[in-house]
Amino acid sequence: MNEATSELLADANDIVREQLALAWREHVDHVRNVLEAQWPERMERVIEETIAGLAARVEQEYEDTLAARLQQTVRSGEIARRELIQQLNQVTRRLCSFEDERQWSNTLVDSTRGFCGRAALFLINDRRLSLETTRNFDDASLTDDVSLEAAPAFASAVETRDTLVALRCSGELSSEIAAYVDSEDSDERNGKCYLLPVITREGVRAVLYADSEDVDVNALELLTAIAGAVYERHSSAGAMAFPAPSDGLVSITTPPHRPEFHLRALNWARVRVAEMKLHQSEKVRNGRIERKLYTSLKKEIDSARKDFRGEFLKTPGSMVDYLHVELVRTLAYDDAQVLGHDYPGPLV
Repeated sequence: MNEATSELLADANDIVREQLALAWREHVDHVRNVLEAQWPERMERVIEETIAGLAARVEQEYEDTLAARLQQTVRSGEIARRELIQQLNQVTRRLCSFEDERQWSNTLVDSTRGFCGRAALFLINDRRLSLETTRNFDDASLTDDVSLEAAPAFASAVETRDTLVALRCSGELSSEIAAYVDSEDSDERNGKCYLLPVITREGVRAVLYADSEDVDVNALELLTAIAGAVYERHSSAGAMAFPAPSDGLVSITTPPHRPEFHLRALNWARVRVAEMKLHQSEKVRNGRIERKLYTSLKKEIDSARKDFRGEFLKTPGSMVDYLHVELVRTLAYDDAQVLGHDYPGPLV
């Protein structure tokens, strides 16, 4: 190869290199321009997909956590319910075994543990309040009886036969009782308290006083209902008088055979009506005001009538419709007309 040819080849090689370099730069610029044009859109899509994935994962984790907590809450509620039922069963057995009124009073007040901070039981004799026993009170004493007229809140609880919320002050509890429940060094003078009547066939036998920041009124009302039924069972002797559907009283004599069956029916009716009063308080209140208790509580009353019939009227014999008696006595305040015109009347 001569010199001229070599030079031509060298020039051609340089030209090709320059063209390749130029083409490469143009390609790189094109790729850069394409990337720069599409990058925001791609990045936005990537970010959206990432956020959507995170949101889905967080939502799933939240749902799993919520489901676990709900399940734990349900389990805790079931455990608490079983514990409450067990505690009430124990209280009932203890109350049923009492031998005198003092033991009955102590058992009732001691059974309020876990349902209120402090408790006291006032017996009622000749419209006077007598402090019988207490729990978690100091060594102060209340030796003198207090007239119901001097304690308006207690008087209202006795007259209405319903739980009453009152202030711990002399204007509501009387000066003697207010001084007793709120001593001079008390941190919560004139705080709130609850008065729960203990009802028997003869009327209100006692009033349970309870206070503290956390008071389980429903549980305490069940306790007083059970205590009233047990007290009546021990104090009754054969003849038991209950208010009739019309005005006046009717004498209901427990037959000599199977008296325990009648007592069980009576206790069953008291507890069932007490549950209506506790859990359907608004319906009870409205029905009483409108004098249509049966219409207001139709579902609950019909269910109770069906259960009472199946439990206590399935065999022939002399039986009293204690459910009807309790509806009239406890919910209608001894006025059968308050049940309303739609009420079907006693089962027997």
